[in-house]
Parts: sequence; C-alpha cells; structure tokens
Amino acid sequence: MPYSADAAFVQEQWQDECFPRGNALILNSGFYCLFDLPYAHSQPLNKVWIPALDYPRPDEPDFVTPLGFSADGPQPFYAKGGETAGYGGDGFLALQEKGSDKLIWLITFRDTNPFSRVEIHDQHIQAESTSGVRVRIPIERPDQLTLVWP
Repeated sequence: MPYSADAAFVQEQWQDECFPRGNALILNSGFYCLFDLPYAHSQPLNKVWIPALDYPRPDEPDFVTPLGFSADGPQPFYAKGGETAGYGGDGFLALQEKGSDKLIWLITFRDTNPFSRVEIHDQHIQAESTSGVRVRIPIERPDQLTLVWP
C-alpha cells in the first residue's frame, strides 16, 4: 500500500498526542490537509493536501487536551473536542473508532478557542467552542466543514 507508512505515522502521532500547529485536517489514511481559516470565514480556504511524512516536523508540536466527548448511539465511532496546548486560543475535534481508539480524523483550528461541546447528529459532528464558534463537520468529508463565528 503506497501510503501505509504515512497512515502508521498518523496513528503514532495520535498516540503521542502530537500534531502540527495551525489549521489542519489529519486523516487516518496518512494525509494532512493544511488550510487557511480567516476570522469570520465559514469554510476552509487554500487547502493543500500532503502525505503526512512529507510535512516538515515542527520544532514544537501541539498537544491536545480533551474537554468534551460524544459517544451516543450505535455508531462504531465517537467524537471528542478540546484545546491544543501550544496556545490556549486553539481548538481541536477528533473522530475515533470505538473500542480501539484509533484516529479516523483530527481537525485543529487556530483562534477558535477550545471545543467543549461535541455532539453526533446523523452523519455530522456538531461542536461549539468556549468562545461560541460553532462547527458542523460531515463525518465522511471533514474537509467540507462549515463554521459560524459569534
């Protein structure tokens, strides 16, 4: 499999709770999607997809602190949100497999504040940050998320 090393690297990073700083989507398939998210924009801009191992390793990666969880229903996954430790104004949302806790995807956001409320609705994750930023993320296409800023 061409990107199996990248996929393994993503899971290792998840176990170490270590991620690149900034706006990023990390997929269990081994890809990062880096994007811009200017204040008050509802969707990510300037998406750049790269294999995880091609991303330059930061000198000081971010770490995550979970604050909110959602595991309701019969789905084989659960969601959690919180803050990244590099800067208290940043937040994250993650989707994980139930049982194994393997990462399905992770999204880190700059300047949204930590996400403390996380819910699963049908095929979407809905979350709200401590500053009132709301996000709706399609489970199957997290790169198509939408935000509502306070």
